[in-house]
Amino acid sequence: MFIAFSGVSSSGKNTVMNELIKRRNNIKVLESSSGTTREPRESDSQFNTYVYMTEEEFKRGVEEGKFFEYELVHGHYYGTILSQLEKAASDQENYYIRDIDVKGVVNLKQYFKGKSDFISIFLDAPNDVLRQRLILRGDKIEDIEKRLSRGELERSYKNGYDLVIENIDLEKTVQTICQYIDQFKKA
Repeated sequence: MFIAFSGVSSSGKNTVMNELIKRRNNIKVLESSSGTTREPRESDSQFNTYVYMTEEEFKRGVEEGKFFEYELVHGHYYGTILSQLEKAASDQENYYIRDIDVKGVVNLKQYFKGKSDFISIFLDAPNDVLRQRLILRGDKIEDIEKRLSRGELERSYKNGYDLVIENIDLEKTVQTICQYIDQFKKA
């Protein structure tokens, strides 16, 4: 099973994924599954998901077909590495989770159809909460405004998700997701 998390910037995607991994032995982050041209963040050390590249290396990867999909977001390229998706689709014992851009989730649903179970989860929060989280994370004011302005675009996709959660209370959010996964597997 593949579980894709999307949401507006600072909606808590990495925090929620970390809690799920702690609580469920069969949930794993799909490591080295995204290429990016942005600089590493301190929070990136939590999961080994990114392969950091120069813009030239990234574009060469696009030309060589190494990415399932890619997007320019906040001035940096991000792309999902195809070989890692193939790994997740073939593993019937574990559930793989990743933070995926809203446009990427649309494509991933099609990729996993007939190959593996797929759940999409969209996390959101009010803008004042998001702004405070971004400030606490240490983002620059101009970056905060850029991220919040993209929130409306990202929210326009949320009706296409299997589960949409306003992530204010971490415990409640994680419990809701665990219940949804359990019900999904029973169906």
